[in-house]
Amino acid sequence: QKMIFRLMHEQTEEDEHKDWCDQALSKTNASIVDKEGKIEELGAKIDDAVAQAQELLIDVQAADDMVGKITAHMKEATEIRQIGKRENALAIKDAEDAQTALANAIAVLKDHYKESGEVPKESWEFLQARREPVTLPEDPSTWSASYTAVADPVKQPGGILTLLMEVSADFAQMESDTAAQEASDKEIYDEDMKNCDVERARRTKESQVKSQERQRQLEKQKNYELERKGVASQLEATEQYLKDLQPACVTGDSTYVDR
Repeated sequence: QKMIFRLMHEQTEEDEHKDWCDQALSKTNASIVDKEGKIEELGAKIDDAVAQAQELLIDVQAADDMVGKITAHMKEATEIRQIGKRENALAIKDAEDAQTALANAIAVLKDHYKESGEVPKESWEFLQARREPVTLPEDPSTWSASYTAVADPVKQPGGILTLLMEVSADFAQMESDTAAQEASDKEIYDEDMKNCDVERARRTKESQVKSQERQRQLEKQKNYELERKGVASQLEATEQYLKDLQPACVTGDSTYVDR
């Protein structure tokens, strides 16, 4: 009777041991599969974070390069604008000075011709009879009288006053054209600088935003690598535990059926 009870007790313990082994082996194998899956998933996440960080780095470098090019362009355009502004200012001043000099010369010549009667005086000036032009000999030997005009000073196309007034008008036109060119150059420059400021600000912001996003991707990469390292350590421990189960549950002296 005692022998039967002892055998039945041993059988119960054997059944309980087998049930524990089956559960332990099943859970351990499932844990290994789960951890291997997590390691593979984390590897994919790390690769994705690395790829995104690299792509963002390229975008940041491109944005920074564009900011540098825009800044260089603005500097060059400003230097060209300053040179053009100085040249236009000098051209306008030269035209104004020339007009002033011509106006003075015309005034002096008009006074001279009015005195000689070649140009009529204004209504507010005293009247002076207009004299007929003097006919000169082909080879005058001496000048025995004061200057007498030989040509109408306002007659086209050779009159000196007409010529000077035409030259003055040309300088006036040059002044007007240069002033218009200066206004146009300034308008184009101002518009260019405004567009450059907008684009440079946009590119600078893009660089900042993508640099921050890249930093987040690098942090994610670091966290995923730490997490994968922890899971790998757990997998190693679980695999070692599975090996430890082998003698008691798989590779013992006899199988459960034999026992």
